[in-house]
Amino acid sequence: MFSQPTTLEEALDVRARCGPDLLPIAGGTDIVVAMNRGQLRPAGFLDLTHVRGLDAVRHENGRYECGGAATHATLSRLPVEALAEAALSVGGPAIRNRGTIGGNLVTASPAGDGCVALLALDADVELAHASRGRRVVPLREYFLGYRKTALLADELITRVRFPKDWITAWYKIGKRGSVNISVVCCAIGRSPTGLFHIALGSVAATPIRAPHAEEIVNRDGLTDGAIAEAADAVRRDISPIDDHRASAKYRAAMSVTLVARLLRRIRDRVKEPAR
Repeated sequence: MFSQPTTLEEALDVRARCGPDLLPIAGGTDIVVAMNRGQLRPAGFLDLTHVRGLDAVRHENGRYECGGAATHATLSRLPVEALAEAALSVGGPAIRNRGTIGGNLVTASPAGDGCVALLALDADVELAHASRGRRVVPLREYFLGYRKTALLADELITRVRFPKDWITAWYKIGKRGSVNISVVCCAIGRSPTGLFHIALGSVAATPIRAPHAEEIVNRDGLTDGAIAEAADAVRRDISPIDDHRASAKYRAAMSVTLVARLLRRIRDRVKEPAR
């Protein structure tokens, strides 16, 4: 079965009626790989590429609102550094032109670059159902476990919202540079009130925030001592594993390094004294 709606209302209706029998697809950059590996055999597809407005990006009340089908290429052009750089690190140009932020969130890979950047921005995600309506979930509550999320089988991701005016920084370590899956990635956001959010990927079962590290810089600011303490504290927030890309020990060491590096980068931008 194949459905190709042109309005969001129609897409939600099909999703509500068919649930997991129809797999939503837009860019397909994760789905096609899984199908080629024999890991996924969907009964049918709900093609979202013709749904009007689902790929739009709007700016309202100091926040960006991105449709679930907004592509990485589109996000890479936004003046939000961490998200733009994370989007640019997703594959090559062809993948970025097809892959969507909604797909990144549905896949919920621990190495999801866009997910990590959005966590640092304290983003929220809108999940919609044809009859139950829409619910907004803070992204920090969206990831429930390894590739498990708050998205129900009869819902669609319709929007992602995040602030426009935060100072952010991003860095990714990959085997073959930015276009490869992350070995470790880190994003940090600083709100206009001076609140820090620190997010990491590939160091736990899901993209995560680092509350112990955040607590230190939110309390003590960006002194040299606070940065060093926060970077070391990130070891308490992560639970990396050994795999074919890197060892847990390496991931832990690089998490400490990236947090310290990005906090210093943000300090340079806000011109906060080192003390």
